[in-house]
Amino acid sequence: MTIMEWSALIAAVTFVCLAAGLLIGVRTALVRLAKLQLSAEAMQADLKQASVKMGAFADSAQQTVQTAHHQLQQANRLFEAAGQIGDTIGHTTTAIHRVSSVISQSAVKHAESAAAERQASSMLEWMELGMAFWQQWQTNRKRYEPSNNGQGE
Repeated sequence: MTIMEWSALIAAVTFVCLAAGLLIGVRTALVRLAKLQLSAEAMQADLKQASVKMGAFADSAQQTVQTAHHQLQQANRLFEAAGQIGDTIGHTTTAIHRVSSVISQSAVKHAESAAAERQASSMLEWMELGMAFWQQWQTNRKRYEPSNNGQGE
């Protein structure tokens, strides 16, 4: 065998080794790429589950915020109602004060009027008594005067 043949044989064996090495390298790369693809798909599924959980958490958080907002609005209405009740109590107290003042003044006027009526009634009774006494005196005087005048002359 000549050197050329040996060289061609070495070159062919080298080419076959290189080709086999390349094929083994490509095969190893394909196996690793398949494993990487499976890992990426698993990661994608995990991300999808995390996204679903985050969406549910966001919905829950939004509902909580809405509930808190609604409760704050109701508390605000409660405080407004309490303020209105306070105002109403103030107005009622003022009205009661005015009514009691009017009733007091009316009671004083009625008491004064009753006292004046009692005085007038008492005065009328005394006048009646005086009139009755005067009439009695006049009747008795007339009765005794003609007999005294007739006998004394």
